[in-house]
Amino acid sequence: MPPLDRRTVLLAGLASALGVGSARAAFPERPIQLIVPFAPAGGTDIAARRLGETLARQLGQSVIIDNRPGANGIVAGQAVVKAPADGHTLLVATAASFAAAPALGQKLPYDVEADFAPVGMLGLFPLVLNASPTLPVSSLAEFLAYAKQRPGQLNFASAGTGGTNHLVFEMIMQAAGIRLAHVPYRGAGLAAADLMSGQVQVMIDSLAASLGNIQGGKLKALAITTDARQPQLPDLPTLKEQGVDVVYPGWASLVAPSGIAPDTLRVLNTAINVAMTDAELVVRYRELVIEPVAWSPQETGAFMARDRAILTELVAKTGIKLTE
Repeated sequence: MPPLDRRTVLLAGLASALGVGSARAAFPERPIQLIVPFAPAGGTDIAARRLGETLARQLGQSVIIDNRPGANGIVAGQAVVKAPADGHTLLVATAASFAAAPALGQKLPYDVEADFAPVGMLGLFPLVLNASPTLPVSSLAEFLAYAKQRPGQLNFASAGTGGTNHLVFEMIMQAAGIRLAHVPYRGAGLAAADLMSGQVQVMIDSLAASLGNIQGGKLKALAITTDARQPQLPDLPTLKEQGVDVVYPGWASLVAPSGIAPDTLRVLNTAINVAMTDAELVVRYRELVIEPVAWSPQETGAFMARDRAILTELVAKTGIKLTE
């Protein structure tokens, strides 16, 4: 008999968790509400909708996407932390809201560790270091040399102080021994527009948002922030390959109110991990430039905690403040 593949094993686990072959487990008893802290049509929202479609087929209940943008994820977080811990209300947690905000000392109306239980991952979002086409460099090595010759004279853009693209570039400056001035914008789109026109010199952004402009020659991609090269740009080396010891993908996870029953948590996590091996979802994620990840609640929680620790140490070293 050939060995079972990962999807077969996960499906068997889901069947067991749901009670297939005996009495079906009570969960889920009604539609599952998946609260997204962003407006519709963004990359995270679309990923949540794709995952929701797959989960609905597996669990036999609708998955309703509820967009609650505002206050760097606090509006969405409050809605979930007040919900019953029965598994029917989940939150999309992001690096910005569950790692950067606590690291920066942002006052939150909840404790991201004590008040939420990790369920599983929504996915990893590769980030890319882009340079303006007006900058006279064609590689990361050339950029680092250029920046070292001009300390404080070049600018890097971000979507706002304390955001992921701001903090990741601070990591790069620490690791590479360079110093650029930070220019925060009200959103990544405005920052990218000024990057393409040469008003600022470099920026960290999602590969999904950058890919078309990189391929169209409007941006110079210098490095990818993940631990491996990405299939969309296979010739683009990682930061670490090029001697800068920074590995940091963007990410989003799924969390529930703390106190969720272990059996309910197991059903949800198994269903999410089955979805991450679903051929159709994998294709759709690749189109969105998202890496599907099948992790246990414990692995998800450890990843989130490690990220908070990394960003907390970075903030302590650099003195970054939200009022910057």
